[in-house]
Parts: sequence; C-alpha cells; structure tokens
Amino acid sequence: MTTLDATSPNPSNTPVPPVDNYLTYTRGFLSWALTLDHKRIGLMYLVAVLGSFLVGGIFALLVRTELLTPGATIPGVDAEVYNQFFTLHGAI
Repeated sequence: MTTLDATSPNPSNTPVPPVDNYLTYTRGFLSWALTLDHKRIGLMYLVAVLGSFLVGGIFALLVRTELLTPGATIPGVDAEVYNQFFTLHGAI
C-alpha cells in the first residue's frame, strides 16, 4: 500500500494558481450581462425580483392612497392617471 504524507498539501512544490470566482472577474456591465456564472445570474435575478417588488409596492401604495377618500386624494391624479397606476401595479 501507499503511505501519504499529511504534512505536505502540495508534494510537488509547484505554485497553486489562484481560484477564480465571480468576484474576481473583470468589472463592468458586459461582464455581468454576458456571464454564464450561476452565482452572478442568481444575484441578478434576486436584484430584479426585489426591484419589481419595490416598484409594484409603490404603485400599490399610490392606488390605496388615491382610494383613501372620495375624490382626488393625490393632487394631479385624475381617473386616467389612476388607471395607469392600477395597470402598472398589476403588470409589475
């Protein structure tokens, strides 16, 4: 049988190349937009979902604020703008 020396993690004494990960890639928009790294794609998905929840929540608050009292509650919001708020809340 073969015996292993546990004290030497690199028996050939060759330098170990640094490990690449998603934080050490080149920076910039294209490096994120064209990536195939699953960790970067997951982070982009998380940011997109949280952003959509935030924008949809803002539209929901605007719709509920407009329905707070009869008539126009928010100045400048007529029926057409209210319908746009309602539609955008549902679409997002």
